[in-house]
Amino acid sequence: MKKPLISIVTVVYNNEKGIAKTIDSVISQTYPAIEYIIIDGGSTDGTVDIINGYKSGITKFISEKDSGIYDAMNKGIRNANGEIIGLINSGDHLEPGCLDAVAKAYLENPTYDVFHGLMRVYSSSEKFICIIGNDSSTLSGGMIEHAACFVKKTSYEKYGDFNLKYKISSDYEFMLRLRKQGAGFYFIEAVLANFYLGGISSRPLGTYESLEIRHNYGLISTTVKNVNRFFLKLKMMRSN
Repeated sequence: MKKPLISIVTVVYNNEKGIAKTIDSVISQTYPAIEYIIIDGGSTDGTVDIINGYKSGITKFISEKDSGIYDAMNKGIRNANGEIIGLINSGDHLEPGCLDAVAKAYLENPTYDVFHGLMRVYSSSEKFICIIGNDSSTLSGGMIEHAACFVKKTSYEKYGDFNLKYKISSDYEFMLRLRKQGAGFYFIEAVLANFYLGGISSRPLGTYESLEIRHNYGLISTTVKNVNRFFLKLKMMRSN
């Protein structure tokens, strides 16, 4: 059976410390049909020089200013030719054998839209914390592990891409949108990616946006949203 082309998109901006680890994890995959796209937001440190050192393993490299992480992701998705698209941000990295597992799940279950699995979590100092992996049934309470999510190209075309209204939690809105419209989620019982805390998703704005998104999708009331925002703001004030 013909192996599907898998497009991996990495978005990066000024991360000369973490980009090499991410690239190495992609180009060292044993799966043969890979397209690798890197979208750089116009880095001013040594990131671009590091990326240029991996030219032979990169299918497409775009470096230009953008409107944030999800604008860069949308750009990568539009440039992708694979049947399946995975997004692995700079600093995080794929697990060895990840793409073999994703391709196998896709070939055996082609009607599904999202293929997702377990994710290993590390602190910003690279200390192992835990392995997590939530089923799509938990989306009502929060996002599943985005670094371990792979979405069919046709599903992006059908359901749309990331909403630029949200700066940190647009991936959550995207997954809720898919679930609401009947998209299929297939859980792979294997570690697919490795994620490091301390990035953009750790900012309080992400929690604010997630509350707004849950409210917009009818998952929490206006009162619950406002009470949670109040206590979040109080917590932030006390920590300053």
